[in-house]
Amino acid sequence: MMPSPAVAKLSSAFIGIMRSLHCERAQPLHLLPSSQHPLLPLPIDTVADTSNHVPLTPSEIQTTFLDSGVSKVAFIRHGNTAPASNDFERTLTELGRSQSRAAGASYGIDLYPFCNEVLCSSAPRCVETAKLLLGSVEETMQQNDVGDYAMPKLSLQEQMYDGTMQPEGSRLFAKIGYAPIRSYLANENLDDAEAARIVLGNYARSSLDIMVGATTKERRYNPTPDTYIGRTLLFFAHAVYLPSAALCLAAALECYNEMDLIVNTNTKEAEGYCIDIDKENVSLLCRPKHDLLCEVVL
Repeated sequence: MMPSPAVAKLSSAFIGIMRSLHCERAQPLHLLPSSQHPLLPLPIDTVADTSNHVPLTPSEIQTTFLDSGVSKVAFIRHGNTAPASNDFERTLTELGRSQSRAAGASYGIDLYPFCNEVLCSSAPRCVETAKLLLGSVEETMQQNDVGDYAMPKLSLQEQMYDGTMQPEGSRLFAKIGYAPIRSYLANENLDDAEAARIVLGNYARSSLDIMVGATTKERRYNPTPDTYIGRTLLFFAHAVYLPSAALCLAAALECYNEMDLIVNTNTKEAEGYCIDIDKENVSLLCRPKHDLLCEVVL
C-alpha cells in the first residue's frame, strides 16, 4: 500500500453519504471520495488524538498489523441463542453450539494460525462461540494430524458488547431486526439513520482501537515476527455491530472496493468477514450447509 495522507476531517460529508445510501440504487461505497469514511462519527485523525493505539494513515495501520505478524482479521458473529430476560446473559442453543463447531471445522482451519489472544465480547454467547470454535479447530487438526496446535487465550472486552440495539430494548432493532448494516444506515427515517450511524460509529471506533492495541501486544508475544507468517486476529462479537467493526477496518485500510460486501451482507450466526491486511481484500466466512452459504442483499 502506498502511503496515504491522514483522513480529512469530516463535517457535512456524512450527510452526503447517508443521502446516497437512501437512494433506491444506492451509490457503491467504493465510488465515494477517498477522504470520506462511511461510518465513523469522527475522522480517524481525531480518533488518534484521544487514542493510545490508532495511527493516522492507512499505510501506518497496515504496517502496524503486518510488522506484528498479523496478516488477517476475522470478524465472527456468535451462534444461535436462546431468549433471556437480560440480553447480555443470552446463551447458545444446541443449534448455536453445532454452528460454532462447524465453523471451527471449516473456515476456522483456513484461518489458522491464530494470534496469541482472541478478542471476544464478554457476553456469554460470544465466549461460548469462541471456545467451541477454537476447540473444534484443535480437534480437527489432531484428527488430520496437521501438526501442533497452539490454543490462544480469550481476551474478554466489555466494550465489544453494546446493548443499545438488541431485540428487547431497541425500537430501531424491533423495526429492522437482523439485517445488513445498510438497512440501518439507509433507514428512511433520517433521525433513525443518524442514531444508528452514531451508535455503530462509536462501536467501530472503539473496535479499531482494540484491534490495533492487540497487534501491539502480539509483537510483545513474538518479538521476531519474521519467524512466522500469517497469523489471524479473531474478533467475536454481535450481529449488527460486527459489520461496523469490519467496515471500519476496511475503510481505515482504504479497501474501498470491498466495502459493499460488508454493507450489503446479512451476517449469519457463527459466520462473518475476513479482512486480509496484506492483500487488501474482504471475504465472507461461511459455514458449510445445504442451502445458500451466505445471504447477500443487493
